[in-house]
Amino acid sequence: MTTLRAILILMFGFCSLPCMLPAQTTPKVMSEPVQSALIKQDWKRAERVLRSELRSNPRDLDRQTLLAICLMRQQKFDAALRQAELITRSHPQAYAAHMIAAECHMRLGQTDKALDIFRLARTIAPDSAEPAMALGMILSSTGRFDEAITFLEESLFRRPGNMPLTMQLVRCYLRLGRASEAAELATRAAELAPGDANAQMMAGEALMASRRTEQAIDFLQQAIRLGVGSSSPHMLLTIALQDNGRTDEALAVARAYVQGSQDDPQGWYNVGLLQLEKMELDSSLRSLKKAVGLKPNYPEAYYNLGRVYDGLGFGEDAIQSYRRAAAPGGNFAADAYLGMALIYRKSGNFTEAIRAHSQSVSLRDTSQVMRVQRLQTCFEADRCADASGFIDKDVRDFPTSPGVLFEAARCFARTGRRSDAERILTFLDKESPALARDLRIFMSL
Repeated sequence: MTTLRAILILMFGFCSLPCMLPAQTTPKVMSEPVQSALIKQDWKRAERVLRSELRSNPRDLDRQTLLAICLMRQQKFDAALRQAELITRSHPQAYAAHMIAAECHMRLGQTDKALDIFRLARTIAPDSAEPAMALGMILSSTGRFDEAITFLEESLFRRPGNMPLTMQLVRCYLRLGRASEAAELATRAAELAPGDANAQMMAGEALMASRRTEQAIDFLQQAIRLGVGSSSPHMLLTIALQDNGRTDEALAVARAYVQGSQDDPQGWYNVGLLQLEKMELDSSLRSLKKAVGLKPNYPEAYYNLGRVYDGLGFGEDAIQSYRRAAAPGGNFAADAYLGMALIYRKSGNFTEAIRAHSQSVSLRDTSQVMRVQRLQTCFEADRCADASGFIDKDVRDFPTSPGVLFEAARCFARTGRRSDAERILTFLDKESPALARDLRIFMSL
């Protein structure tokens, strides 16, 4: 005959909460009608039989507990919660009822109440791993990673080899920037479960985060062979291969992925980016156009499409692509404006070039590259006098940057501020002799 302990394990194995009764509450054998309904997972019939049996013995804790579980299994969470609370009022130490109540609060979106009850359950059954597991999972899922780690580490100590716990703890480590710990834990888990695609993927991701890209390659390749159902391993593998100078292999992986996922814009973007790196501009153009065709709001794809058009000599198309990249703002906007500025500069349209430079600098004020390029444009346009305000600011903002100071000194020399240029020359003699030589030649002309 099946005990209630075994039934509870079976039932909670299908729930989000792996709950068990503590040993001291192992119950008596259930009646055959209840057992039959539970084994068939006929929760409605089990509820009906249990209610009938409870009429003759309303204080039967085992049947009361099973009734709460049956209600929960039918997603009657309000009713299950009321039943669990009824039990805990008369049995304050009823561990299973507290666990059921906490699960119901979770299902009803009452996270704080669930956390309080799980903490109480820990005091009732300190030797049970389940409350700590639940606390760790809930806290991590709500972004409270620092708090979650303590419970997850405790749970994993009690349940070594538990893959969901391991994966959640790895995610917490990664979110808190503890990449080395994440990588060590994830690789151990992956080595213990070589046939688990998600474990291989987790190890590859953690190794990538810890910048151990060469080690990540084998795990990511194994994740792909085992069939992880996402694009992530392909994307990470192409990055890992590329980081290790294996661009041809990276491109082969990216191409293989899009062959089976023709509608994935990120896949086409990845192919186009690698083709751009190999200077296969015509192929890159086709791939990036597929990416933006599938995802019209794709700033990074439009930015690199601008680079391709520029490389092919289609300046106007490049500018339009850069504008699409800059339109939503974000990380690519400053680079897109710089790309526009450089095209305008090449074509001799210095007014638009300086306007685009100003946009790029305003979006990334800490970038030396942005300042250097703007100064170069001012010098080539012979507009150093008009730009004296921001040239002085560039010198103040970057007093030790050889590149900024060199370009500023050229402008100073051109506008008659020779003493300022001489002061920069003295600095460059120590910090960058090559630039000092070039500046001295310019000033002697």
